[in-house]
Amino acid sequence: MARRKIKYYSPKRRALYAKGDSIVALDVFEAHGWICNICQKQINKYLRVPNWWAATIDHVIPLAEGGTHTWENVAPAHLRCNLEKGNRMPHAV
Repeated sequence: MARRKIKYYSPKRRALYAKGDSIVALDVFEAHGWICNICQKQINKYLRVPNWWAATIDHVIPLAEGGTHTWENVAPAHLRCNLEKGNRMPHAV
């Protein structure tokens, strides 16, 4: 039986990622000192998704609002903080 490739992102999101920088999540977390960009609290580097307090990449200006997948527009965030922020602009949180 042939396995179907799972598509995690929409074609539009994949195109935006392809236009942006090659970003390694661990490098983003280290550069920001494992501090959540939204709540400004420490992120536990040993937690993994689906834990609410695990580290995720946040697009400061959301891709849906015209943001880019570049180093200037990404920052670490807790999973919970990132999901609550959604696709809103930073000042709207």
